[in-house]
Amino acid sequence: MQRLFIETEVMLYAFRKHIPTDCKTAKSIDRNDPWDKVAMFAKDDGFIELAEQLVQSKHQLLEDMH
Repeated sequence: MQRLFIETEVMLYAFRKHIPTDCKTAKSIDRNDPWDKVAMFAKDDGFIELAEQLVQSKHQLLEDMH
């Protein structure tokens, strides 16, 4: 469970390095928003794969907790 969390955070911050500073997704990552909020902005900005990965990771973590 902890490994998935760390891998997702690493992926998120690596992605952040490659997107414009002024897009909603970048601002959300910079604020350290929850993954579902970052995913919402990512979808709006057209980063569909990122949004899907964040949602999938969140659901997997929640499933692993129960």
